[in-house]
Amino acid sequence: MSIIPTIDEKTAANSAKYYLKQFKGWQLVSLRVDENNPRATDQAQREHVKAMFKLQEWQNIIKAISKDDQASSIILDQRFIKQHSTKRTLAELAAKQHSITEGNFYHRQHKALLMAYNLIPSDQVK
Repeated sequence: MSIIPTIDEKTAANSAKYYLKQFKGWQLVSLRVDENNPRATDQAQREHVKAMFKLQEWQNIIKAISKDDQASSIILDQRFIKQHSTKRTLAELAAKQHSITEGNFYHRQHKALLMAYNLIPSDQVK
């Protein structure tokens, strides 16, 4: 858990956003190599294992936030993991019975990013 008392909220939210947006890149790395392929190099297999570990790390953060605030976990998953638009995220929230206005959405997104920041491993904080 990364708790840095001197960091301001904007910096913490930006760090969480940067961390969560890396998901797609690691997902691509995980798809490059099939771990059961006997012709894969040791380096490729190590990268695959690391990518799978990191992808699980992101999913654990989303699950942990979901236990406290389901709307926040949906926002993080839709906006930063799946990289959907605000409009599409609001539609997903409405489908899950969470009524959030577009004006309130950015406040909720900021709150969700701060929640995620507290769960990011300290060695991953930018």
